[in-house]
Amino acid sequence: MQNRMMTKLLTSIVLVAAIVVGIGTVPTADAKELKLAHFMPTVHTLHQQVFLPLSEDLSQATEGEVTIKIYPSGALGKGPVQQYKRAVTGVADITFCIQSYSATIFPRSLIATQPGVTLGAEQGTRRLWAIYDAYLQEEYQAVKVLGIWVMSPTVLMSRNRPVSTVADVAGMKIRISSPVESELIQAWGGVPVAMPITESYNALNTGVVDAVLIQPSALYEPWNLAEPAQYVTANLPSPTSIVCLVMNRKSWEALTAEQQKALDGLTGREFSIKAAIIWSRKDVAALEKSHHDDGIETIDLSAPKRETFENAARKAIDVHLDQLEAEGIHAREIYEAFKR
Repeated sequence: MQNRMMTKLLTSIVLVAAIVVGIGTVPTADAKELKLAHFMPTVHTLHQQVFLPLSEDLSQATEGEVTIKIYPSGALGKGPVQQYKRAVTGVADITFCIQSYSATIFPRSLIATQPGVTLGAEQGTRRLWAIYDAYLQEEYQAVKVLGIWVMSPTVLMSRNRPVSTVADVAGMKIRISSPVESELIQAWGGVPVAMPITESYNALNTGVVDAVLIQPSALYEPWNLAEPAQYVTANLPSPTSIVCLVMNRKSWEALTAEQQKALDGLTGREFSIKAAIIWSRKDVAALEKSHHDDGIETIDLSAPKRETFENAARKAIDVHLDQLEAEGIHAREIYEAFKR
């Protein structure tokens, strides 16, 4: 009898201990998992060196109260064009967006992408943040901005025609991703074809387009445009792209004040500058690699030839700014502020 009672007592102690130990491994009722959606493959630099570290850092900063689960490669919806809408509607808590795919929402922001305005991603991002509060933030009221940065200036990757003068562009069908790029290509005598990056390889490979205007990193992984392209023209007075990492407003407001503080501490201006630098390294490396790639010829424009492209681009810049001014946007003021 006494042995039976002792056995029951020991069993109870073991059960209580197991429950206590288990409490430490079960997430608290307030734990939140945020869904971050993007359209790049998992090998992409942003996924590996920007989004994954952000997820790890936020979990550590909140002691596991807030985590980020990343959905790459369009897992929460195919197509880069709908990324901003997915954040606004809450399909994802956080999305990576390219503003030019939602150009009508971001006319002020896209002034920062004008041809030849910035020489590099870090410079452009610092300038962007310098004018963000005064000129751009009103375009982002529907979301919480975690990051906003500028990409490297673009290069022209052509299928079978080398481009070293403005005359060479005449009649070429060129993939573009924004109204700014559309006006520029027309000013150079080409035919703009709007298309997301995810469709560009097949379009260039099959001749749907003759060339692609995009950042140099697209030459190699993950987009591999060096395969269908035979020529790359660099040192153009190129436009660039502006991108952002944004969060659904309700998802942001559902976080506690301490959790919001933790996320703010990991994002914002410095996060954006770091992301721009990390990504631009791939552009520099890809362009350098192209100079030694037997399958592709890289053309670096001389200063005089670049100037002829600049003169032709001026027309496109003026047209775009005039259109925005007619809509009541102080476009030239924003343009000059961004150049400073």
